Amino acid sequence: MLFSATTFSPAPSNLVSCSTCHALDDSDPRLLSGRPMHDVTVRPTWWGGSYDTLQGAVSECYVEFMRAQPLPADNEDGRALLVYLESLSPDATAPAYPLTVVRDIVTDPALPGYVPSGNAARGGRVWTSACAFCHGEIHTGAGRLGAVIPIVPEDTITAHGTDPVTGVRPVIIEKVRHGRFFDIGGNMPLFSSEALSDAQLGDLLGYLAL
Repeated sequence: MLFSATTFSPAPSNLVSCSTCHALDDSDPRLLSGRPMHDVTVRPTWWGGSYDTLQGAVSECYVEFMRAQPLPADNEDGRALLVYLESLSPDATAPAYPLTVVRDIVTDPALPGYVPSGNAARGGRVWTSACAFCHGEIHTGAGRLGAVIPIVPEDTITAHGTDPVTGVRPVIIEKVRHGRFFDIGGNMPLFSSEALSDAQLGDLLGYLAL
């Protein structure tokens, strides 16, 4: 099935499929950056209103996260994927999903918007549900998708240090909240505040001892 095949993208460096970020429906227990695919073809807009065509929304993922060139409208695999997604879209009145991007990372604990570290046990469950599929186990990376995927938090500490303003803690928050956007490096999709709450993010930081 193309939805769960990394070969949907012809890019040799691609490690992900549509199902890496998207569930088919709300019954999936994972915490995913992308929205469920039920009713996706009939929603009025996508990516928080950034696209008014499904092809544009799919191409955003295809180019930014699957490392491919923009998907032509007549692409055979693209058309097959569309037919499959149409089969998941019975509700012609489905609304658009909101997408709230947290653009500013607050590093001062005294200021509004700062995310305090939370409960490590709950954070472990967040890691398992949202992060482990790509990054594997913390500290070792065991089970990660590939060698280019960072080991968390060690690789981030090596690259950025531990300064509270510029180091591992704010960088990890930026990567979770921004993905590869806003000049933040890497190939990671963003987790909007609808996909991952500040409380869940705080618990994740607690699990990482940050």
